[in-house]
This record gives sequence, structure tokens and C-alpha cells, in this order.
Amino acid sequence: MKIYYNGELAATYDYATNPPFTTPAEFNQFTEVHEYNPETDEFKVIGNEASITTLEWEKKDTDYIAGKKITSVYPEYKQLNILRNGTDAEKTKMQTYIDAVRAWANSSSPDPWDGTLDAITP
Repeated sequence: MKIYYNGELAATYDYATNPPFTTPAEFNQFTEVHEYNPETDEFKVIGNEASITTLEWEKKDTDYIAGKKITSVYPEYKQLNILRNGTDAEKTKMQTYIDAVRAWANSSSPDPWDGTLDAITP
């Protein structure tokens, strides 16, 4: 994932190994502005200004997320068992689900947080 600040590339993270955030709520914490109060020795949120102007999902990130989505429902052992001994209906259900997730990952601009991936169910 690439994070831009005022149009400039500010950071690049490998989502699979070291994502700075994995949910929109965590992302929103990155945009919070804090103020330090020396009397209480605490930081207080004073706003939620968009200091991060753009979050760009890289293909390797969306492929990783799609793979995790597929294996959360159909771990590899289950896929192999269905392919080997499953009914035609089970095979079709699994293949349809996997194809839908892969189509999402290969779309022009997949966004893991817009709800389209979550809407794909077996």
C-alpha cells in the first residue's frame, strides 16, 4: 500500500507483512491531529484533518487480501477435498465463490474497505 501526503509519496508498506493499519478505523487514527497538554502529560485529539491525502492499494496487497478471503472460507485442504470427493454442487459453489473473489481482485480498482469484497459470500 502506498500512502500519499499532499500529493507526495510519504510511505510504502507491504500489507502482507507489515500493514500500518488493516481497517478504516485504524486508518482514521492516522489522520487524527493531537495536541500535547504538559499539565496533564496527555495527548488530546483536537481534530481529524486528512493529513493522509491518498491511500493507494497495490496489486500485491489486494491479491493478498483476496487470498485471505478465499482461504478463510475454503482453506487449501478443504479445496482439495471438494475437488477430489465433493459433489458437483459443492464444486460449483466453491468455484463460483473463488472466481468472484478473484474477479474483485482483478478489477480496475479494488478497494478492500468499500464493502464489495465483504459482499461476496459462498
